Amino acid sequence: MKNTESSSGAVVWLVLLAVVVLLFLPRLIVLGGPALLTLIPLGLFVWLCAGFIRRQSRADAAPDGPAGEQPAVVRAPGHPDAQDARAAGASNMRTAWISWHLRSLPEQEDARDPQFLTGMLAVVPQVDWDVARLRQHGRALWSLRTGARRHDLLDELDARLDRTVAMISDLADDEFDTSLGQVNDQYLYHPDRGIRTAYLEGGALGVEAIMDAVTAARAQAREDAATKAAADSLARQRNAALRALRETHKPTEGRDAHAAWEEQAREIEE
Repeated sequence: MKNTESSSGAVVWLVLLAVVVLLFLPRLIVLGGPALLTLIPLGLFVWLCAGFIRRQSRADAAPDGPAGEQPAVVRAPGHPDAQDARAAGASNMRTAWISWHLRSLPEQEDARDPQFLTGMLAVVPQVDWDVARLRQHGRALWSLRTGARRHDLLDELDARLDRTVAMISDLADDEFDTSLGQVNDQYLYHPDRGIRTAYLEGGALGVEAIMDAVTAARAQAREDAATKAAADSLARQRNAALRALRETHKPTEGRDAHAAWEEQAREIEE
């Protein structure tokens, strides 16, 4: 619409200039040489006006952006978009889930010693831990999130935190209510329907992440249990072999103690 109006205005100006020239040109020719001095500035003025009008028309007709795209709309501070709402929905759901199972969230400390963080991450929650011990460990992990972000360990720490809370969720009797993860009025009652929808979609993504964390924790628990069972079985076999070796008499001539130990081990395995 703007380009059309600009082009129409340029045409009108050109027509008016042409009319002025046609009206005064015959009189200037009749007047002769003295009028030539007046005709030259007038022609120069007309030429400059025509050039200005052409440039203005081209500028108005040019596209607003690359490949004719409209310029990007700059979002004012404090006005979230759908991506912000979706991320907030997922974060709110996960935080509510963690808070529910840990019962309370301590203040996050800015731990400046990376060795302290790595030492905490070296403590792996075990399947025989009770809920109280898991909650204590989970609160300690939560309190270190600020320091973990400083030392680029936040992803690893959050993964350990999710695993700990998932183990609590399997042991605890009470269930998490997902409505607790959708209480951010800034997004839930936003005037823009798209923002509200994106926030609810983010909550659904948060629930999926929770389910993935629980599934992964259960799989890890089964793997840890299988590893522990295998290690216990090997330990029993080795202990039996050493016990049998101690109970044997002195080795006979031509047979050393190591050969006797291997013989006892084979007998136990059979």
